[in-house]
Amino acid sequence: QKRASTLVKTKTNNLVKSWESRQTEKLARKEALELQKHLQDERRDAAVAKKERRLENEKRRAENEYRNMQKSLQTLNHAKLGSTLKAMSKKQLRQVKKTRLNTKTGVVELVP
Repeated sequence: QKRASTLVKTKTNNLVKSWESRQTEKLARKEALELQKHLQDERRDAAVAKKERRLENEKRRAENEYRNMQKSLQTLNHAKLGSTLKAMSKKQLRQVKKTRLNTKTGVVELVP
């Protein structure tokens, strides 16, 4: 890289520019920054909307799961269910309360 003192300086350097050219460059920079900010805002809004939609779907899925469990409990034979629950120990009953069916994978998992 050459030293600054050895470079040939001309009028096209930043030493001499007309007022109009400086204003057009300033305006172009400002428009670029506005466009960049606009794109960032759009990206942020899209991410927020996606997150809200995901949360809404998870909530709806949980409600449906709860509703389906209610229906399946109603269809079970209550006498048989009562006898099996009475035969279970307290530890087993606690484990039953702590489990739930993961609707995405279909696997029974423990709920902390």
